[in-house]
Amino acid sequence: MSDNDRFIECLPDPERVTEGLRDTGYEFDTAIADIIDNSIAAEADVVDVHINMDPRGNVIVGIVDDGRGMDRGGLINALRYGSKKRDDPASLGKFGLGLKTASTAFCRRLTLVSRCIDGAEPLKAIWDLDAVAEHGWRIEIIPAHKHEIELLDKTAKGGSGTLMLWEKIDRLLGEYKAQGGAPAKKALRKYTDSLGQHLSMVYQRFLDANDNRARTVVINLQGAKVQPWDPFCLSETKEPIAFKELAIELAEGVETKFLVRAFVLPRKEDFSDQDAAKGALISNDMQGIFVYRENRLIHGPDWLDMYRKEPHFSTCRVELSFNHTLDEAFQVDIKKSRILLANEIYDWLRDKFLPGPRREAELRYRKGQNTAATGVGALLHNSSNNAIHGKADALKTANLEEYNAQTGEATIRNKGGQTKLKIKLVEPDNPGQVHVQTVADIINGLLFEPAYISGNQGVQINTSHPYYHKVYLPNRDSRVTIQGLDSLLWALCAAELGCISNDTKRKFEEMRFEVSRLLRQLVEDMPDAPEDPQ
Repeated sequence: MSDNDRFIECLPDPERVTEGLRDTGYEFDTAIADIIDNSIAAEADVVDVHINMDPRGNVIVGIVDDGRGMDRGGLINALRYGSKKRDDPASLGKFGLGLKTASTAFCRRLTLVSRCIDGAEPLKAIWDLDAVAEHGWRIEIIPAHKHEIELLDKTAKGGSGTLMLWEKIDRLLGEYKAQGGAPAKKALRKYTDSLGQHLSMVYQRFLDANDNRARTVVINLQGAKVQPWDPFCLSETKEPIAFKELAIELAEGVETKFLVRAFVLPRKEDFSDQDAAKGALISNDMQGIFVYRENRLIHGPDWLDMYRKEPHFSTCRVELSFNHTLDEAFQVDIKKSRILLANEIYDWLRDKFLPGPRREAELRYRKGQNTAATGVGALLHNSSNNAIHGKADALKTANLEEYNAQTGEATIRNKGGQTKLKIKLVEPDNPGQVHVQTVADIINGLLFEPAYISGNQGVQINTSHPYYHKVYLPNRDSRVTIQGLDSLLWALCAAELGCISNDTKRKFEEMRFEVSRLLRQLVEDMPDAPEDPQ
């Protein structure tokens, strides 16, 4: 059998493939960033992004740069699915698919107008999905229109550069029947605003002229310069609280390194000024690991499926930076927006590196929550105090006979007789807290403990315990729920005072410790109350 008989050419159907590749999962922000990667790879100093809607409601996206530009062969290669590898392996472009898949995820016609020699006549290349069924894997190369050359030269100034146009956009505002109506225009503005924030974060190191990790590139969106956004707020944090550079062996005798740095931002009220606090964008969504490839943010922030995002970690942000040599080791995907860590790296991050920074973030968060909870507590438990006070005499389980202020030891009498025990005798900060009192902390992290408040049998509740944050505070608007919770804890303390003896004191202490420990674990996966409770 000859090779001609054995090996049969089996070309993919152009229309089916190109239509299928429209569904690779690009978001608008990530698609535009993928195009800008090509401009930066072409050594552009300036990239201009234009997003416009004509009077008929048609949206056109244009990205123009002053990079190297392309000749006829370069244009053909750029529009080929799986274009040739770039000479520089550190290029932001990786698979030779981004320009096409990112563009056709939203438009049906992709146009490139490019000049590679100063003063030369630009060439125009078109990849049109509607022409694929008729012409197959073919692009159209024609002279550029005058208005396209003018748009190119606003950025390229007559020199080398490239204009990319998305035309026949059908997947951006498709849900709006009136494409040119006010709702569609509002939605387009929302896309543009979101894109600005995305670019400021993704290309922060390129946009910041003072950052020497990447060469400086100016990106303009709708004529306004995109400003860099530093997720780690170095002007406030100054330096990471944890730092590690790890080596990975790629082959025998060949290794490369990647960097991990953890930062814990100040709480909003602890920033040097409120403009800085606002600009830090501290929120549940912005916590986690920011992954950088060749100084370009490619993933995050999230915890790479290690942890859930929870409010008490909202100030914890972690940088993971690597170069192109680790693309295979980290399994960078086609959109350069996802990585998969090797098990040993994943386990090291989760179990060894991240617990310390996360714990510090939680401590700072709890400090603020405790302050807020203490303020809330003065009013939160009023109804409970009033309800218990009305029945306290009838429900009394023990009498306080003597109290030694120096030793903190009380003598009480209950149904079992007389007992001496260590117990707090306190006066309330708020006159209404005569049976239920909140405190900032209790030794050993207990949720509650019995106390005598103004001589009354009472319970002190620890506002720093997770149970208080995850059960009490979320229900602060429900008087019945708070009263039920308080009544339960008060009754446990009253029962303890009514049954305790010299022989059982240790058992009751251990019981409260175990209950507090178990409740801490039970509420671990519950959401926190909204920040800054009122």
